[in-house]
Amino acid sequence: MSTGHTIATLGAFMLLTTILLNFYGMLGSTGDVISSGQDGILATTLTTSYMEIAQGLAYDEITDTSDIAIRNPLNLSLVPGPDGADEDSIHKFNDFDDFNNFVYEKEASGTNRRYKTSFKVQYVDPTNVEKTSAIRTFLKRMDLTTWRTYPPIKGQVDTLKLSLVMGYFHFD
Repeated sequence: MSTGHTIATLGAFMLLTTILLNFYGMLGSTGDVISSGQDGILATTLTTSYMEIAQGLAYDEITDTSDIAIRNPLNLSLVPGPDGADEDSIHKFNDFDDFNNFVYEKEASGTNRRYKTSFKVQYVDPTNVEKTSAIRTFLKRMDLTTWRTYPPIKGQVDTLKLSLVMGYFHFD
């Protein structure tokens, strides 16, 4: 083998190495994109499940057992939140506002990923549900924030924020 053949062989190896490095670099970044997409899907699924649970509950503690609040919102709970110390789990909540200031962490089934969700429930202005209300109304908004806690994420954590408005209406 002459010097020319040796240089050509080295050049071919360098070209092959460059191609392989670029290829594996692309594969690595594609894996990150897929992982990020899976995080978004899992966070959305969990958050939607919590919203469905909340929609199945009574509007307020008072409306869970009676119809006293039908005409006057002042009969509703003063501050949204759990009705007692025994309501310490999503599965023990009996009305929509029990979620207020609750933080829940759950492992997504079939993965080793854990997600944390924080809940905030407030009365809102009936004319503009984006605005919270200092007085009790027949509308409450739940703001949910979900993010992945495990495995740790390098860099910025993607956070999913969703809101749900629930109203209390009674038709005679």
